[in-house]
Amino acid sequence: MFKFTVLAMLSFIVFYLTNPTQEEFLDFYSQKINESKKEETLSKKLLLESKKIFAQLKVDRKDRYVYSMYTVDFAGEREVYIGVFKKFILKEKVKSAEGGAIKTYNKIVQTAGTFLEKGSNKVEELVENSSK
Repeated sequence: MFKFTVLAMLSFIVFYLTNPTQEEFLDFYSQKINESKKEETLSKKLLLESKKIFAQLKVDRKDRYVYSMYTVDFAGEREVYIGVFKKFILKEKVKSAEGGAIKTYNKIVQTAGTFLEKGSNKVEELVENSSK
């Protein structure tokens, strides 16, 4: 039992000492963006550079003592990283609700176009059928 307790305490200390800081995450994130910019177009490079600058201004860090979670929200995309042992692992990369809103908008436009092609121009009918 004593060996287990000592091992658990040593593990906790190692995890705690290797929990990466916000500055280490920003360095990692900048390097990641710089690597992805190498083969991109000029417009994509500008977007990536603005993403890097934004990350330096607004990264949400949740310190859990033995690891940290970092969240970067930029241009409708959310990236969540776990920082442990001075390394960063991408947990999830999610497009935000904007994608769903765009799909809904496109569906409404398509439905409206179908109704207009059929000669129907009643607003109520357009609204009623677009929500289906």
